[in-house]
Amino acid sequence: MKISSDLALNHVRIVMVNTTLPANIGAALRAMKTMGLSQLVLVSPKTFPHPDIEALSAGASDLIEKIRIVETLEDAISDCHLVFGTSARSRTIPWPLLDVRPASQEAIQATNQGQHVAIVFGREDRGLTNEELALANYHLTIPVNPEYGVLNVAQAIQVVCYELRMSALAYTEQITNPTVPMQLVQDQHMQWDEPLVTQQQMQQFYPHIEQMLVDIDFLDVNNPRLLPLRLRRLFGRIQLDRMEYNLLRGVFTRVQALAKGSWQSPQKTHTSGEQLDV
Repeated sequence: MKISSDLALNHVRIVMVNTTLPANIGAALRAMKTMGLSQLVLVSPKTFPHPDIEALSAGASDLIEKIRIVETLEDAISDCHLVFGTSARSRTIPWPLLDVRPASQEAIQATNQGQHVAIVFGREDRGLTNEELALANYHLTIPVNPEYGVLNVAQAIQVVCYELRMSALAYTEQITNPTVPMQLVQDQHMQWDEPLVTQQQMQQFYPHIEQMLVDIDFLDVNNPRLLPLRLRRLFGRIQLDRMEYNLLRGVFTRVQALAKGSWQSPQKTHTSGEQLDV
């Protein structure tokens, strides 16, 4: 499915977590509308609604009516297939990290496959927590001046929205003029035979695999160390499709039954020459 630059941007949502200053929400709306984005999700904002939001939106007040308010980041990204968490500093465990430009190209590639994409921005004073960043497929960073890397959240949203628009325009040009080369970010793009799973489904996947590892005494629930986080990084980088997701969860269930001694093998009905369709 090929979509125009405007439609591609409609598949991208900006998520702001625990925003303190209403002015930053208004400035974010202005930045978004300037670059053609319209989806803003606020996760437990400190103050909303507020007159400063409309005042700072500077003509983008129509987007205020479209704002969605949710309680948790999981709620904000539950139906998304690809999530970028913005981060300006290194974390306990390295995560797939992209600068804003290749990240924007990756995002637009995903929207061209009909995927929903979220770009998540953290609190003004401390950004996103490690737990929140672990919900992302990639971490996104803006290559600022290392001697003065000071961007407030609204300025960062402006930069990201600009790069998203430029990537969307470049992709549209590639579609209409195939002679113009466009580099694939990670050489991993293809037409999937099954839809990719959403973040909501993955939040059911991770507890399942962790419980399976507990059941086989591989994971110590009292001392998990970094294993759960590394599993999230692994499967977030892979991006499972629906068939792979169901296959793996079936494997987890079988392993759990074997570990508990409750599995009874059904009588085989296929011959040795037959292949199972998975």
